[in-house]
Amino acid sequence: MNAQPQVAPESLVSWPQEVSHEPTFKIGEVLDSLASEFPYLAASKLRYFESQELLAPHRTPSNQRMYSAADVERLRFILIEQRDRYTSLPQIKEMLKQLDTGLVQQAHPGRMRVLADNEVVKPQPGTRLHKDELAQLTGASIAEIEALIDAALLTPDSRGRLTTHAVDIVRYVRMLGEKGLDLRKIRMIRNSARQHAVNAVATLESDRSKSTPVFRERVVAEAGELATLMSNAYRALLLEGIDVELR
Repeated sequence: MNAQPQVAPESLVSWPQEVSHEPTFKIGEVLDSLASEFPYLAASKLRYFESQELLAPHRTPSNQRMYSAADVERLRFILIEQRDRYTSLPQIKEMLKQLDTGLVQQAHPGRMRVLADNEVVKPQPGTRLHKDELAQLTGASIAEIEALIDAALLTPDSRGRLTTHAVDIVRYVRMLGEKGLDLRKIRMIRNSARQHAVNAVATLESDRSKSTPVFRERVVAEAGELATLMSNAYRALLLEGIDVELR
C-alpha cells in the first residue's frame, strides 16, 4: 500500500487556510496582480512586512522569494486594513495571529481582540522617520506624504526626516479627508496648532534658557502637560461651538 502524504493540521496552516499555499508567484507577479488596487505598492513594502513577520514567503535554494495565492490574499488583507481602516501594523499582526490560530474564523475586525495601547509598539519619542518608513507604518503612499509636506502639514528636518508625530498626523489627515475636509481646511487646524505651540514654548522660555539636563527634562514634561491642557480646552470649545451652530 502506498504511503499517503502527510497533511499538516489546519491549525498549523497560516490564514487563509482555504486558499492554495503552493508558492508559484514571483514578487513581481504579486505586485502586478495587486497593481489595480494598490498602484503604489513596491517590493520593499513586501520585504518590510516579511521583516515584521506578517508574511512568510517560501525561499528557493537560490534564496528567491516565492508567494502563494494565500500569501497574496494575506497581503491584500494587510493593505486594506492599513488603507481603509488605518489599522497599525501591531494590530494587524494580532488580527492575523487570531486568524492563523483559529481564534476567529473570518477576517472580521469586529470579532477580533484589539491590542491595548500599552501593547502597541510605536516609534520611540525623538526618533526621526524617513518618508519610506512613515509610508510603511501608516499605509500611505510616498506621493501622499509628499503632498502633506507640500501643504506644510508635515515638517521634515534638514535631512528630510520626520518626527514620530507624523504617524498620527497622517492617520488623522486621512480620516478627515474621508469626512470631506480638504487639505486647505486641515491646514487651518495646523496653523492654529502651530500658533498654540509658539505660545506654549514662550511660557517656558525662562526654563528653556537653562542648559542643564534637569531643566531640559523639566521643559519637556511641562510642555507635555501644557499640550494636554490645550488639547482638552480646544476639544471642549470645539464641541461647544458645534452645539451652538446646531441650535
